Amino acid sequence: MADRFYDEGTHRRAKPVEGVESTVRAAVRMVAVAEGFTPIDTGDGYLAWSKDIGQRTHVMFTCNGKLDGDPEAAEWVAGRYGEKGGFVEVNGLTLDKAIEAVKILPIPMRNDGSVAESIYPSLEQAMSDLS
Repeated sequence: MADRFYDEGTHRRAKPVEGVESTVRAAVRMVAVAEGFTPIDTGDGYLAWSKDIGQRTHVMFTCNGKLDGDPEAAEWVAGRYGEKGGFVEVNGLTLDKAIEAVKILPIPMRNDGSVAESIYPSLEQAMSDLS
């Protein structure tokens, strides 16, 4: 999933998606928009909510490649992605946990300066591994 969700070219290839917010249930749309996220197509019709957060990184979350999904289902993926590579991604989250994750996930870089490219089954494991 990570290759489709982000690769070095995704930041340049991603395009804003217009007029789709009305197709997303209010419980998802209101949270995403309130947190400053906008919908994008990362390529091949794969949709995500995205926000540039500085430090040459951006964060995204999606529900199985869609903007909409059950907020309570652990089907959401959240991640932080470097403009020139690297990612930290967590799978199996509820919408609330995905929002929490994008607020605290670290820059995709290890302590030794190497780029991290990691997918984690839990937010706790991601934070532990990259702290």
